[in-house]
Amino acid sequence: MKRIILALVLLASSALAQPQIPQPRYVVECRGQFGPKATHADLVKVYGANNVTFGEVVRAEGEKVKATILFAKDPTRRLEIEWYDEKKRAKPSVITVFKEGNQWTGPLGIKNGLYIWDIEKLAGKPFKINGFEFDVAGAAHVSGTKLEKLPGGCAFGGHFDIDRALPDELRRFVGEVEIDSNDPDLLKLNPKLWIYTLSYPPAEN
Repeated sequence: MKRIILALVLLASSALAQPQIPQPRYVVECRGQFGPKATHADLVKVYGANNVTFGEVVRAEGEKVKATILFAKDPTRRLEIEWYDEKKRAKPSVITVFKEGNQWTGPLGIKNGLYIWDIEKLAGKPFKINGFEFDVAGAAHVSGTKLEKLPGGCAFGGHFDIDRALPDELRRFVGEVEIDSNDPDLLKLNPKLWIYTLSYPPAEN
């Protein structure tokens, strides 16, 4: 009996010693394992070696960069981190969360799939976005808003998209133009956030 009890105690101790994912489980903020001094090794400790990889990812206009990837094979949990010190995989420069349906929630409740008016409320004022149908389509410009510097010192970046083709009368929204986030015609298109980033300035790393 004593041996059985001892075995149960050892099993319980082993379980407690395993890396624990913070609760709520998929929150990315400018602190902790995602803070300005975070490392790839920190992420391995939190999420486990099987869920943290390092490899090449594609950015705007086909640019390829190296990044740490969380849950690489699961689009509902995928998150990418680029580093200022790529050799040591330390000091995050940009954290990227893709696609509607992704479980990661950012600072202030930012989440892919939110409508542009939801993000505007978090920003505290209207902002501008790029026009559609080119490489940096729908990119937000949040300078001068609450999203420019979030708690912890990082800044929000995001891209908005619409789920239907632009009608002919709104072709003015195509290409290298800037659109007000509260433009009545834009709001009729129900733009949603489909990618967001948290970026740290070099001076804070």
